[in-house]
Amino acid sequence: MKIEYLSDHMAFADQVTRWIYDEFFEDIRTDLTYDELLSSIKNCSKTELPIRLVAIVDQKCVGTVSIVQNDLGCREYAPWLAALYVDKAYRNHKIGEQLIDCVKDIVKDMDYPELYLRTEHASDYYRKLGWQFVESCDDHFNLRPDVFKVVFDTK
Repeated sequence: MKIEYLSDHMAFADQVTRWIYDEFFEDIRTDLTYDELLSSIKNCSKTELPIRLVAIVDQKCVGTVSIVQNDLGCREYAPWLAALYVDKAYRNHKIGEQLIDCVKDIVKDMDYPELYLRTEHASDYYRKLGWQFVESCDDHFNLRPDVFKVVFDTK
């Protein structure tokens, strides 16, 4: 498996958009269409947020993750790990953890002191990976996500 920038593999943009839309947007965010999300996902970079990564096995996209400026409009934390998704057929092979580790490396290299994420269903998973609980809060989509962070050693 290799993890690469989506900007180098735009052939996977539609698959990534489908996963993200189905998992994180459909029936939650009525203000954003699939085509708008696709356009946003295609607007990614290697050096400026948003940065989007894909996990590739045998030339097939099997997972994705994003680094965004803000994934919770009611908070000013930055940056955020967002839209972590691994294809169901490839789960339980630590692909998600490898995507997370890659995000951490990129964020550290960008000189951010910490990284945040929100989750409505996977708090135990992130606790097991060593993320620190920050708070639970209400968002403007009537969800109550838990917010976690990881702090980087700046020495």
